[in-house]
Amino acid sequence: MNKWQKIRADYPVFNHYTYLYTNGGAPVSTPLINKAHQLLTTLSEKGRLIIPEWEQETRDTRQLLARMIHAQPHEIAFINNTAHAMTLLQDLFPKDHGVLSMRDDFPSSYVGWIHSGQPVVLVESQPDGTIDVAAIARQITPETRLLVTSHVMFRTGFRQDLAQIGDLCRQHQLIHIVDATQSFGLFPIDVQAYHIDVLIFHAYKWVNAGYGIGAMYISEKILAQYPAHAANWQNVDYAQPDFQTNTDYTKFTLKKDATVFEMGTLPYVNILLLKAALEYLEAIGIGEIESYVQTLVAYLGEKAAAHGIKWLTPYTPPHFSGIQRLRITPAQYATLQAENIAARYSNEQLTVALSFYNNTADIDHLFAVIGENTPGV
Repeated sequence: MNKWQKIRADYPVFNHYTYLYTNGGAPVSTPLINKAHQLLTTLSEKGRLIIPEWEQETRDTRQLLARMIHAQPHEIAFINNTAHAMTLLQDLFPKDHGVLSMRDDFPSSYVGWIHSGQPVVLVESQPDGTIDVAAIARQITPETRLLVTSHVMFRTGFRQDLAQIGDLCRQHQLIHIVDATQSFGLFPIDVQAYHIDVLIFHAYKWVNAGYGIGAMYISEKILAQYPAHAANWQNVDYAQPDFQTNTDYTKFTLKKDATVFEMGTLPYVNILLLKAALEYLEAIGIGEIESYVQTLVAYLGEKAAAHGIKWLTPYTPPHFSGIQRLRITPAQYATLQAENIAARYSNEQLTVALSFYNNTADIDHLFAVIGENTPGV
């Protein structure tokens, strides 16, 4: 059994489905199930007494995340999901800060900014889903201050060149905000090299950590320039730091690092499950995951051509992602469902999500079923 076969064996979902739906939500592994059982068992046996240990593990999780993206631990905040983080950011920047985003982006990248009154401009994609950095540059105006974009477009699977976009932001002094939900865990990300000011992801997709947890990197430079406003009991420092002896909680100052966005008791179990999932990915190697998925994408393209199926996402290697699309008929999709092949389908487009636990046999099964129901075959 090779490395990838051992990894696949950790995912019980494949006992029931050919699972090609990570873009919508990933299964969790047996090791993560075991970790969750251990955490909840400890909580049942120790109650509140486990919290000091979990607080240290939470600090370790910040360090792990910071190392993975080349940031500092005090620049990491834990969030519920991407929309939660974007909403927090909307209270950070002045209303006259114009926002530049992408028409193909997930709505969380721009809906809240529109609602809050920020001027928003959306860059159009090419018909094949590609987005030209030059087209982004042409939409920059004197009022543009924020560039908000996904690393990978959720619908088309087009992966943006964050290095080029980061250079563009640096040249125009724009704040670079990236939603990495559809890429984190699949591609290496360096916030320093890509001039990223804010990076957000939630972990139920390519990180495989389950629902209810994600993280946000926000640079100390941005927080120094744009201090947070919202306050509650957890994201402030009190004049008397001893919480047990302090009798006056009216004297406080907002925290000055990323934890200013964590306003109440943290979801420790979810954070520690995130830590376990990140350690799992790091043990595999993000670079190895990227290379392996690239081979699966190339194989998908070959099989599509062999079966006469329209492949809608033949992007070059710098722009490929785990999200691939094929043109198939509703009848073909109904057959896939009957064969327990799980993937998203809409408007005669099948979205095939390929992750590190998939293999060429999944792709063979997919095309065997489609091929049997191709018109004229």
